[in-house]
Formats: sequence, C-alpha cells, structure tokens
Amino acid sequence: MTTATLRVMDAHGDFSEPQRVSWHGGRFTAIGDPANAAQSRALGTAAAPRIPTEARWIMPGLVDAHLHAAWHAFDAADRAQFTEEEAHRATADALRRTLRAGFTSVRDAGGLATTTRERIPAESRPRIACSVALIDRARADAAGGIDRAVEEVLQAGAAWVKIVATDGVGSPAGASLQSHFSATEFASAARRAASAGAGVMVHAWGGDAIDFAIESGAASIEHGIYLTVEQASRAAQSGTAFVPTLRIYRLVQQMIAAGKLPAGLAARVDAAVAAHPDAVRIARDQGVAIALGTDFGTPEQHGTNRVEFDALVEAGLSVREALVAATSSGAALLARAKDPDAPSHPPPFGVIAPGAVADAVLLARDPREPGALSDPASIVGVLLEGRLIDPRRPDFPPHPREDHL
Repeated sequence: MTTATLRVMDAHGDFSEPQRVSWHGGRFTAIGDPANAAQSRALGTAAAPRIPTEARWIMPGLVDAHLHAAWHAFDAADRAQFTEEEAHRATADALRRTLRAGFTSVRDAGGLATTTRERIPAESRPRIACSVALIDRARADAAGGIDRAVEEVLQAGAAWVKIVATDGVGSPAGASLQSHFSATEFASAARRAASAGAGVMVHAWGGDAIDFAIESGAASIEHGIYLTVEQASRAAQSGTAFVPTLRIYRLVQQMIAAGKLPAGLAARVDAAVAAHPDAVRIARDQGVAIALGTDFGTPEQHGTNRVEFDALVEAGLSVREALVAATSSGAALLARAKDPDAPSHPPPFGVIAPGAVADAVLLARDPREPGALSDPASIVGVLLEGRLIDPRRPDFPPHPREDHL
C-alpha cells in the first residue's frame, strides 16, 4: 500500500486541506484521516516507491474525450506517406506523451485501430476508447448506407461510433451547416450502436445536425460551434454532453497565418473562433455536461493536451468548472460506452474515492492558479491504475504495482 498526504480534489473542483490518501492494487483504498496526515507523508512499501516530495495536490487523471492519436499530420495526404511501422511508432510516442501529460484516459475520435492499440503496452499509454474510423457521407455511401458503415466499425472493435454530420475546417467560407445525414439515419445508427453497447459521438458545428443528434440519443456533440440556447436546453434534458475542442481552431488559425494551410480557409475559421466561446457559455448556462477534448492529431500537439483546460477557462468556465470538465465529466462520458479496453464491470474512475481506479495527477502547484495546470513543471507524478509514472523521465518505465510483483 502507498500512502501520502495531499490536498484532494472533490467533485466540484475544490481541494481539501491536506489529508491521507492511500492506494493499493490499482484502487484508492482510503481518503481522509487528517489527524495522522503528518505521519503519513509519502510512505511506501518496498514494492511501491515513494511519491515525489514536491507533490502537494492530487486530482483525478485527466481525460481527453476527443483525440486523434494515430494522425501525425493535418492533411490526409501527408498521413498517407507514413509506412505502417512509422505510423505505429509515432502513435505509440503520441500516446506516451499524452500519458506523461497526465491524461490517463482518452477517446480516440477516428484513425486509431484497435489492433494498433493492443500492440502498445497498456502501462505506457492511457486507457483508450476507440471509434476506429470517421463515418462521413462518403464512407456511409461506400458501405451501402449508414447502418452498414456503423456495423463495419463495430466489427472492427469500436466502442464509439463517430458520425461526421456537418462540414468542418476544410470547407469553403459560407459553407452550409446542413446535416449530411437525415434524422432517420441518425436514429438508425444510434439504435445499431446501442445494441452493441457502443456510444455515438457527433461532429456537428451547428444546425439541424445537432437537433438530430440530440433526438437520436447521441452521447456527445463534438465542436458545436454554433450551438443555440434551445439546443443546449434539450441536450441538458437528454443527457447529451458537449465536447467543444476550442484550442485546435486557434492552432489552425496559426497554421493559416504561417502559410501551412490555404488562406481561403481563414474567413470560416476566424468566424468559428469568434463564435465558439458563446457556445461554451450557452452549454454551461443550460446545464449541459462539458468534457475536455482537444482534437489534437500532430506530433507538435500530442502531449500538450492540457492547454485545452486554459481554453475552457478563457471561454468562460470557472477554474473549478474546467477542472470538472477535464476529469469527472470526461470520465462519465467515456463510461457510457462498453469498452473492450476496460474491465467488463469497471470500478468508477474520474474521482479520488475509496474503491475508485487509482488514476490521478500529482502536482507541485495548486492547479487552480492561472497557468498552473498547463505548466509542464507543475505535474510531478501520474498514477495509472496505481502505477506511479515520473513525467520528467522521457522513458518513464512504470513502477510495478505492488500486487503485480
């Protein structure tokens, strides 16, 4: 058993006074007992190393609910230049860096095959829920309809069905928000996914695609740049979460300014960046669960996922709301799908509580301070199912869990 005295994040994004935290066998075993806290700082066993002496705060492991871990270039044509082995090595490195950044669970939003996931040792990557491939209009038509396209990704092991329902960054200025799929197609896809225990996530900038997603019972709206008050109200009632992915659009702006992407995209992206914070505030005010997601998919982006936390705060969330979005909200969203990468009856994660999975981030600074969470120096340890990872070591060979010796 490992025991430490730390300030513990609660379900509301607040932190306790220093108290005793213990974990063993990949689970938190006890929280509290401040009377003995002074005697229990950083205790360990011969099999479990002491936690870093700088650690003062502990929060649940971070969750990136929208990642592209197997994309290593913005453009699909550039991604196609990688050999299979080059792509695998790049994916493993991207996931390793994501874990070092404190993200113990991720939902891949397209591009990562379950066979690739299984080739990467579980102790060197976050827990991964896969959607395998993006289902856009072209893919659905090629498969013979959206039902068959959904069946294909489910057979490939997808825990999530990713539907691309509107145009995105690559569309011309003034492109319509009209849905690429009908309400009937949405409903059919959702039924097929639900029958397999899978969740549905919907790329939708706005318009009737968001309406159809909510009506069909989709678990989450991705991006949602032009989300309306009425849509947010219905999303809250139906339990549909919102994953805004704010920072990626500012990064696209920078790529356009640097000449790495066509200048013709600028007007559409600029309008999206201006509108996006309104959607976040609308969702928050209507009671929609907001989960952190980055949409990151290049080597420069992987491992910097925590900047999305700052983007959520800049958009109008309080620091505490953003902490919840980065942890328990994302965990609750991922738990809505039956995932082959998790136990059939998994204990809770996304919380620091007895019996919960011992996924956590150990910090030397209060993460509520401006810029603290995104500062790489703040994180001094990552727990992945009770295994202690030192993010300051590039190789970070995980310490064995005591019950695995």
